[in-house]
Amino acid sequence: MKLLTPSAGTPVSLSDIFQGFLSSLNQSTTTFESVIKTYTNKKYCYFTNSGTTAFYIILKALKTISTKTEVVLPAYTAPSLILPIKKAGLKPVLCDISLKTFNLDIHSVSKHINENTLCIVPVHMFGLPMNMEDVLQIAQQHSLFVVEDAASSLGTTIDNRPTGAFGDVGFYSFNRGKNLSTLSGGCIVTDREEMASAIETACASLPGLSLVSKLKITMKLIALALAVRPFFYTIFNDLISKLKYTTLHTDFESFVYTKFQAGVGCALFEQASKILNKRYDHGVFLLDMLAHMKGIKLPALLPHAVPVFNQFPVLFDDENVKENCFEIINRASIESTKLYPDPIHRVYNLGYDLDKDPFPNATYFSRRLLLIPIHPMMNIEKLSTIVNIIKTRLGG
Repeated sequence: MKLLTPSAGTPVSLSDIFQGFLSSLNQSTTTFESVIKTYTNKKYCYFTNSGTTAFYIILKALKTISTKTEVVLPAYTAPSLILPIKKAGLKPVLCDISLKTFNLDIHSVSKHINENTLCIVPVHMFGLPMNMEDVLQIAQQHSLFVVEDAASSLGTTIDNRPTGAFGDVGFYSFNRGKNLSTLSGGCIVTDREEMASAIETACASLPGLSLVSKLKITMKLIALALAVRPFFYTIFNDLISKLKYTTLHTDFESFVYTKFQAGVGCALFEQASKILNKRYDHGVFLLDMLAHMKGIKLPALLPHAVPVFNQFPVLFDDENVKENCFEIINRASIESTKLYPDPIHRVYNLGYDLDKDPFPNATYFSRRLLLIPIHPMMNIEKLSTIVNIIKTRLGG
């Protein structure tokens, strides 16, 4: 039996689960809060059930400080980011992305700022660090807030400073598939006292969970710890496939983060360097091996940055070649993905003229992107298989 390798996964051990049980019995989330504060060097830290909820709470906090209503974000990112913006009664304003960095195009940002702009949301896509110096400069010029989306970039640093710690406020995600996962979860960090006060009030009002709901989260996390391992992923692949996100989200739930998950988070952070370094090493290997192949583009990395890749993005010149590589890689029992098939303005009706595409780079990118798994369950042999498949299909 040939084992399947999933597209994403955080190795969670039995000892991590056991530490989660201990935390649920005799601790609160404060230990994990201290861990995150130390990691980010931030004064305030708050947990939620997801990164989406974290973003929503941040936006609600900003509304207590400012009457402005427009939120600037990239046209290619998680479409679900639109939901908390709208739920908070704010207006999403999209910007194009850079085909060089695969992140927000800083030149596009300036074109979409006006007197009603509340904040800029730089997203560190795939764990690739955004140039925060440019973002902060624009924000300072126009008196804007910077809400840093580090949901997929936990561990990535710029000049030895973690992503998520540059803006006025930042948020992380511990959902399944993230660099470190406790099944679900979100985290907010900030140094701004007035913002922290509003965030704390919002977090305190989050609904609690019944004992049954807490037990479900515990059992699902145990199941996830097994499911990301190739043996169990192969055995239960049909069942796991049914649990994956396949439909467009139209809403999201908000509730508290459990003590059990916080305990598992603490345990994972104790071995974070091992997990995150493996992601970095795998990403650098692919950068080196794919660097000079014609027919693909790789992301240009910031100097003095260490990217902890969530997945490794490859942009193909030819969409048909991308589809062919996707099929062959998956037939090799390695699960590559294409992520979002459309940019946000083609997913939600936000009033943009689709005939005169206002964000051509985002549309081009969505059609030609292939993501390669680089989590700790991958190895150099599997990565080399992928490299050879791409090389062969490109005629190299």
